[in-house]
Order: sequence, then C-alpha cells, then structure tokens
Amino acid sequence: MTTTHEITESDTRATRLTALEAQVCQARNDIQVAALCGEPTLALDAVASLATLLQHTLQELAQLATELHPT
Repeated sequence: MTTTHEITESDTRATRLTALEAQVCQARNDIQVAALCGEPTLALDAVASLATLLQHTLQELAQLATELHPT
C-alpha cells in the first residue's frame, strides 16, 4: 500500500514558522549567554538577528492572516 501526500502551502508555512521559532529561541539564548559573559558586541549581534527573525515571523503571520481573511 502506498500513500501520497501533497505538500500544501500551509505545510510549507508551518515548516517555516517552526524553523523561525527555533531560530528565535537560539537568538534569545545567544543574547543571554553574551550578557552573562559580558560580551556586548555579541549581544548586539544577537539582538539584530532576533529583530530580523521576528520581522520574518511577522511577515509569515501577516501572509497567513491575509489568506484566512482576505479583504
């Protein structure tokens, strides 16, 4: 018995959101480690990465909202 699974846009978006979530958690941890180690340059780099990741996450969520409730 074989089954096929069509990959949908929602599958792809869920995968991207899961990856973004993991990256956001890693950036948050990087900020904490840099702060504990007294490394302000590394902390600022991690904050910049976090901001970029959050921007991508918001874009994904905005696209999802548009698809669910078109204007």
